[in-house]
Amino acid sequence: MRQIPLKLVLIIPFVLQVVGAVGLVGYLSYRSGQNAVKNLAHQVMNQANGRIRDRLDLVMQEQQKALAFNIQSIEQGILKINNPETIRQHLWQQINSSPFLVNSYIANEQGEEVNYVRFFSPEVIKQAEKLTGETLQPGTITLGTITLSHPNQRVYSLVDRQGRARKTIYTMPVDPRTTPWYLAAKNRTHPSWSPIFPYRAIPSLAISMGISIYDAEQRRQIILANAVALSDLGTFLKQLDFSPSGQAFILEPSGDLVATSTAELPFIRQPPKPPTRLAATQSQDPVTQAIAAQLKQDYGNLAKIGTKTFLTVSLDHKKLLAKVEPYQDKYGLNWLLVTVIPESDFMEEINTNTQITILLCFFIFIFAAGFGLVTTHWITKPIKQLSQTSQAIAQGEWQTENNQSNQIINSQTITEIRTFANSFYSMANQLKIMFDSLENRVEQRTAELVIEKKKVEIANQAKSSFIANMSHELRSPLNAIIGFSQLILRTKNLPKEQYEIAGIIQKSGEYLLTLINNILDFSKIEAGKTILNQKDFDLDQLLDNLEDMLYLRAFDAGLELIFDRGDNLPRYIYTDEIKLRQILLNLLSNAIKFTQKGEVILRVRYDPPLLTENHFLQFTVKDTGKGISQEELSKLFEAFLQTESGKESQEGTGLGLVISRQFVQLMGGDIAVKSELNQGTTFDFSIQIKLGKETQESNKSTQRVLALAPDQPIYKILAVDDKPINCQLLVKLLTPLGFEVKEAANGEEAIAIWEAWEPHLIFMDMRMPVMDGYEATKYIKAQVKGSATAVVALTASVLEEEKVIVFSAGCDDFIRKPFKENMIFEALTKHLGVTYIYEQNQEQDHSSLETAKLSTKNFEIMPQQWLRQLSEAALEANTKEVITLIGEISSTEIFLTQSLTKLVRKFEFEQILDLINPLLED
Repeated sequence: MRQIPLKLVLIIPFVLQVVGAVGLVGYLSYRSGQNAVKNLAHQVMNQANGRIRDRLDLVMQEQQKALAFNIQSIEQGILKINNPETIRQHLWQQINSSPFLVNSYIANEQGEEVNYVRFFSPEVIKQAEKLTGETLQPGTITLGTITLSHPNQRVYSLVDRQGRARKTIYTMPVDPRTTPWYLAAKNRTHPSWSPIFPYRAIPSLAISMGISIYDAEQRRQIILANAVALSDLGTFLKQLDFSPSGQAFILEPSGDLVATSTAELPFIRQPPKPPTRLAATQSQDPVTQAIAAQLKQDYGNLAKIGTKTFLTVSLDHKKLLAKVEPYQDKYGLNWLLVTVIPESDFMEEINTNTQITILLCFFIFIFAAGFGLVTTHWITKPIKQLSQTSQAIAQGEWQTENNQSNQIINSQTITEIRTFANSFYSMANQLKIMFDSLENRVEQRTAELVIEKKKVEIANQAKSSFIANMSHELRSPLNAIIGFSQLILRTKNLPKEQYEIAGIIQKSGEYLLTLINNILDFSKIEAGKTILNQKDFDLDQLLDNLEDMLYLRAFDAGLELIFDRGDNLPRYIYTDEIKLRQILLNLLSNAIKFTQKGEVILRVRYDPPLLTENHFLQFTVKDTGKGISQEELSKLFEAFLQTESGKESQEGTGLGLVISRQFVQLMGGDIAVKSELNQGTTFDFSIQIKLGKETQESNKSTQRVLALAPDQPIYKILAVDDKPINCQLLVKLLTPLGFEVKEAANGEEAIAIWEAWEPHLIFMDMRMPVMDGYEATKYIKAQVKGSATAVVALTASVLEEEKVIVFSAGCDDFIRKPFKENMIFEALTKHLGVTYIYEQNQEQDHSSLETAKLSTKNFEIMPQQWLRQLSEAALEANTKEVITLIGEISSTEIFLTQSLTKLVRKFEFEQILDLINPLLED
């Protein structure tokens, strides 16, 4: 670990506290300023929107009032709709007395029209000046008329004080009945706003409010309308001063501009065509375009904006604060009022304060660092001297201690350091005395420990060597015992007694192998080398196999074996299947062995977790046996110790429960035991699991191989082993099936045969005299043609590191002795692609052992006397007799034995009778 000087330890926290405090205050001040800016911006935009709303109310309500007055005048007979002069005088008085009234129209079905227009917009006035050649002032009113004598010709004129035409400006060909304001008001019985339309006379957009007037016979007489030039709204927005860089514009829900405070026109000129609408997203003004694009992205359809909305938009690394507010009235007007303020309009002073804060932090940092250095130097100087003295003492320089101690103590003014120095040097003197006295004792004890360590290392090495050698030496003869017993069981038409003897030899060999594995497992546990080999597997199949394996043993002992499975057990789980099987097999076997009457129960439960991802399976093994005394319970899980019942049985090593407990703990749980003498014993344990995935396991390994499938080459196999019996086992196993097999006693013979004969696969023993399997494999694999030969290691070693060494030597596979015949067959299939003819023609999965698969044909191999005895026992429901008869079935007929046993366990005697009755002779 990196060491830190005391000066830094003292000064860094001090400087960090000062700089952190100032920086935090500055940051909070900056954030507070930002919030204040946002609040102020919102207030300013609220005020600006309020002013726009007031202006719109004033202008729009003026149109509404004027139109309502005209309607009332007609209804009361004040305004004669058949007299154009009366209409003109009425409209003149109305527009002349209403400063915010911009345009008034009256037209009839015959195409006559009278209208007055007031010019506000500088752009409109400038265009009118070009047409008239006169200088016009804002507010100038013009008269437009269309008469029957000059149909479809609108004449625009300047007016005198009484509103009469005094000078014609220009004439425009137009039919009023085709104008947008006329068409919008046509068939309207209530006042309403028209869509926005372009003026024909001047480059501007407008919106009108109109209505149709009908006579008593519901015939339309005239159209009344008042129009607003949107350029006048743009002029108002330009004059709206609410922020140095603020902008305002009005949108329709369609996204088209209505008016804007910028120099940009809200329409596109296409002479000689009328102006067309401009979408805000196509605006040349970047602010207008950015706000419109953000609204389009957030809402899609702007008609969804029903309330005030604030948004922040980034443009060229600057923030724009915007407010959007809908403006609507009962006559169909629906606009969006938008005001925009750049955040920089308010942030200049805040940014200046931030820079001052940063400079202040820098100067404070320099000052705090300098002051801290002076202070820490004053504090650390005596401590450094003490440190140097302690280092000298650590190196054995005791003579420097007295001189420095007096100097440090006398020169120190800080009370705590002076006291610390006194204590330190007093301790140093005592340490020197103790060091002198202990030095000799330490040397003596060190020498003793070195001797003890060598003894322990020699003992451990001897133990490991003994276990490895014992395993190797025991597994080699076991390989022959189990292997040849399997060969005998494969032989047909042997007397039943010889089958039984071969079965006893095989079971005894496997039992001896189990004892050896227990000792090795215990050795691994002691060395801390046991690991979990987790995989997905079928829990139901594991429990079924255990039940099938132990049922006959329990029945022979006069016991009832009960497997109680919870309703919600997961079928597929992820954990170490081998270790779980070994735990359950050991506990259930012990329960059956030490129970004289009653029952043995296995309960399995699963509770899905609610608040955690950890899943646990709970197992309980309960018996009604002799029980265990309280004195023995405390020693139950000690190695090589057995209970009184175990000693009486004269079986076992006393390692089963020790190994089981270690496996349970390795799997994330623990095991507990409760027992009473003559009442029985209960073992409870739980393991941590994960929910697994469905697996598809082949059951060919459980099928008996009869011969090689046709149309295959003759495979050449070389068996290499220094023990002839092991080679003979492979020869007798493979030769009857059609393989050519040769033998070699060591690596040199193997290489010579390989070079001359070129076998397809070599089963190589690894420990041999003259040349071992490692050297022989390395030589073969180093040759060019060696890649065509598969080398499978056969070894009696159980050490995991041995497997790594075998593969590093070049072997293609690894099989431990003693092996089962299916391991040899599977290796040949894996490396050579060998296919076989099995005892049954089709693959059987686990479900094939279900009783529904059993048929009458399966019983044809049994003699008539046996079938009659089975029929009589089934009629009497004599379970014991049926089980005895099942024991007479050949050991090669596994399917018949297991299926019939399951029927007996379920008391399906009627089904047994249905299956065998067709075969019974009269």
